[in-house]
Amino acid sequence: MSDCIFCKIINGEIPSKKVLENDKFYAFHDIQPVKKVHVLIVPKNHVSNIAHLNEKNADYVEGLLPFIYSFV
Repeated sequence: MSDCIFCKIINGEIPSKKVLENDKFYAFHDIQPVKKVHVLIVPKNHVSNIAHLNEKNADYVEGLLPFIYSFV
């Protein structure tokens, strides 16, 4: 999506402080953190709303915990 801020961050159009990246997710520090460590994790495949996730996207949800554990 050309107007999606997260897609622009993933594509390098908007700078970010990357924490970790794999083929499905991109993690980066929030620019206005609420806590000392505030990391956003976004799927590389554009999802406009979490409510739109379904069985076809189950691999994203299943892949999220191992991704988180890899940098916690």
